Amino acid sequence: MSGADRLAEAGWERTTGLPPRGVGVVTNHTGRLSDGTHLVDALLEEGVEVAAIFSPEHGFRGEAPEGARVYTEGESYRGVPIHSLYGAELSPSDAMLEGIETLVFDIQDVGARFYTYTSTLTLTLEAAAAREIPYVILDRPDPIGGLKVEGPVLEEDLASFVGRHPIPVRYALTPAEYVRYLGGEGLLEGFERLDLRTIPLRGWRRHMHYPETGLPWVAPSPNMPTPATALVYPGTCLVEGTTLSEGRGTERPFELIGAPWADAEAVASWLGELQLPGVLFRPVSFTPGDPSSSVEVKWKGRACSGIELVVTDPDLFPSFPTGVAVVTAFRRLHPEDFYWRAAHFDRLAGVRWLREGIEAGREPRQLVARWEEETAAWAARSARYRIYP
Repeated sequence: MSGADRLAEAGWERTTGLPPRGVGVVTNHTGRLSDGTHLVDALLEEGVEVAAIFSPEHGFRGEAPEGARVYTEGESYRGVPIHSLYGAELSPSDAMLEGIETLVFDIQDVGARFYTYTSTLTLTLEAAAAREIPYVILDRPDPIGGLKVEGPVLEEDLASFVGRHPIPVRYALTPAEYVRYLGGEGLLEGFERLDLRTIPLRGWRRHMHYPETGLPWVAPSPNMPTPATALVYPGTCLVEGTTLSEGRGTERPFELIGAPWADAEAVASWLGELQLPGVLFRPVSFTPGDPSSSVEVKWKGRACSGIELVVTDPDLFPSFPTGVAVVTAFRRLHPEDFYWRAAHFDRLAGVRWLREGIEAGREPRQLVARWEEETAAWAARSARYRIYP
């Protein structure tokens, strides 16, 4: 049972202990109860005064493409003004927060450091702390499980909106646990002054992948259509930092990787020889994007050859090491055609040495070994902030 469902079940005042007025809701289309009712609708029906909605990347309705700025001046939902936090501002301004007495966060995250909803979470938390506004987190599951921690810890000079804090790529925490970690480690400005209230999940266990929760899946963004996409995303999102297609504009984004110049059979064979656990690589052809659409994607309308990731065991599948292996395979087999978008790749990886290691011809297992010790230490430290068994 999600935090939003628990709030609706018991009522605003009983659950939060706060007055039902001046409530600002940080949410989007994923902020729904299990029966499909949007949180804003549920609050309004209860008689809670919802004074403003604050929306993240992709907008309140979740329809804007990746990276597209969203401007909402004059927009509202049921008479409640919508303020975009992915337009002119990334953090709520004084004008946006005028009359706000409580902020509530309810957005489904995907458990990867570079997914921007956690940046919106932490920036709104810091804004609340600076203005002494109570903050309520309605917790939701980490859809790819709460056990497996993967990838390098972000280096400080590569911090950006696609990674603000020194954590691994796959961090295995729910939004509430994520905030507990950052606050406890002194990484959130003003956290000690913040009146933070958490409505935890009921019945969630760390081993659960999203299909096991029984909660309906609402695609958090246009290219995150299924829980299967979320599972591969922490690794294959690295492809954004190259000239390969990551399958945007297909029905299997981040599960299909390729380019017009790729040798699908050779790449699939090379990856298969690594014998990565819980995943198979199938040679495929696909065409990214709809030529009649205005949304731009790499190799739009061009036939691409490449691979499909087929996850056979979600518990064993190493998402980030698999992404490293995929990039290495295409770079190794097609050195004259493969190009980096180096700055973006480094922001996603959180380190420069990963790209440099692939360039130098290091094997994927060597690259994984370089981050394992640091990541294991981070996992042990973050375990102190867990809420769920």
